[in-house]
Amino acid sequence: MLTTTATDVQPSAGTDQPNPDRLPHLSTTSTDPAQAADTEDTNAKPALPGGYELLPIKQIKPNPDNVRDDAQALPGIVENLQEDGVRGLLAPVIVTPLDDDTYLIIDGEQRYWSAVEAEQEYIPAIVRNDLAGNREQIISMLRQIHRKDPTAAQVSRGIQQLALDGMSDEEIARSTGYHPEQVKAGRCVAALGKHTAERTHALGLDFAQAAALAEFTDEPDTIETLLEEAEDAGPFAFARAVEQARSARNAREAEAARRAELTAAGVNLLTEHPGYHDTKIKDITDLRDAEGRRITAEDHSACPGHAVLLYLDFGHRLTERTYCTDWRKHGHTQYSYSTTTTRSGPMTEEEKAERRRVIENNKLMEAANTVRREWLTNLLTAKTPPKGTNKLIAEMLADSGYVLSTWVNGGRKMLDDLLSPGRTKRAGTSRVPARVSDARYTVISLAAIAAANESAITRTSWRAPDPTFAKWLQWCITNGFQIGKVEQLIIDGVANRTTNRRTSLAEATNTEPDEPQPARTEDEPEQVDTEGHGMNAATVAAADTADSDTEADPDTAYNPAA
Repeated sequence: MLTTTATDVQPSAGTDQPNPDRLPHLSTTSTDPAQAADTEDTNAKPALPGGYELLPIKQIKPNPDNVRDDAQALPGIVENLQEDGVRGLLAPVIVTPLDDDTYLIIDGEQRYWSAVEAEQEYIPAIVRNDLAGNREQIISMLRQIHRKDPTAAQVSRGIQQLALDGMSDEEIARSTGYHPEQVKAGRCVAALGKHTAERTHALGLDFAQAAALAEFTDEPDTIETLLEEAEDAGPFAFARAVEQARSARNAREAEAARRAELTAAGVNLLTEHPGYHDTKIKDITDLRDAEGRRITAEDHSACPGHAVLLYLDFGHRLTERTYCTDWRKHGHTQYSYSTTTTRSGPMTEEEKAERRRVIENNKLMEAANTVRREWLTNLLTAKTPPKGTNKLIAEMLADSGYVLSTWVNGGRKMLDDLLSPGRTKRAGTSRVPARVSDARYTVISLAAIAAANESAITRTSWRAPDPTFAKWLQWCITNGFQIGKVEQLIIDGVANRTTNRRTSLAEATNTEPDEPQPARTEDEPEQVDTEGHGMNAATVAAADTADSDTEADPDTAYNPAA
């Protein structure tokens, strides 16, 4: 049993508070016989850092550099202190001494503010003389996440302060317990403005999501768009929006780099797309040399009329087209299309709108595939299979052999990416461990099924919905994944097709015997409804063609000046 004695302290009348004229230092005296008999073991133990004391509230200073800036009094502690005095505070604050006989709080600001609100003169404290430097204070605070998680902005401020103090990412990670990637992200988050940091906290964005926002600190419009996605559509929509923003940024950077490269090489860069009826400037795909041969961009580079149009298409793909600014003057001839089947005239507004829709959905599908596969890598670390796994594996093996066979014949890189993201499989190592639980073996089987599906799902899979992909996406939804609108097209397309077939079968069954039904010929394309409003196979094929910029009619190309 431990007893507490205070030296040179006279308690104030009618209170539990010590005499404020003398700083009380509490000492502990052991009366435990077993402990007294075991002196050698006690002496062998390391000394506890710091001392337990009662300190006047007026000598305590909150830390102005505290990464957690939302500390406030807690009603329960205030009530306990008002009723029981210092005995109402079970956990002391932790402080370090300053040069002016005051103490700086390292841990326990909420307890401190509770004592202030309860109008206490003293507060129990552990004085840590060994934590006199700012670095140790910050490290200590960052380690306190088990009590109440600080916000991403608060953690990032602490990490940034440590970095400014000269610590490397590895040193910060080793000292605070954060992963090096989290430390790196924290330094990025610290660059967010106060308003953005407050919104991330209000929306409940985690550390990784806040770090993703920090990638776009020089793009305020992008940050606003991402925050709106997080607020309106949830975390998966936010992740897809981040992937799209990264793709667009990478494309802009690639365009700027290529533009600088061409400028340095002295290439004439066009600022707008030449009109289809321009009689002077022509795309070299429409030109031939004096002998009627095709002209390549490399061949044309020596022509005085050589010029390049550089732009990003609707899918954020960098497109480069070569022109001659005066084809007649420089000895070229124009190719005649009279004997070809190439369409003539510009696209209709409906065709242009459809082309834009195809390109936009392809772009959305790329982002959706990335986000879904990142979600899967986390899901597949489980030791037990997710909901509905055994049924999914059975159905895939029984009904979707074509997807599985294509994947088996094409290699297993996707499986490695899902099971070991970011790591290269070493030659000779097995993907299936020798000793794991049966449940983990089931998860590995699920990973193979996932890899087969994800290998087959491409940026264009939304156009011709596949029942296997629809079933796979439904399983993902069952296990907590939130799909995007473009992924929903696959599910809806299969559902609509099934409904249409059932309706057709019912109508055929109810047809009068003397009304023969026209049979669908083998040449007639099957109707494939990608959005529930009648896009047939021919339209899909046309959309596939429209998505390519190769040998495109100049009037169908994107005009960056439009």
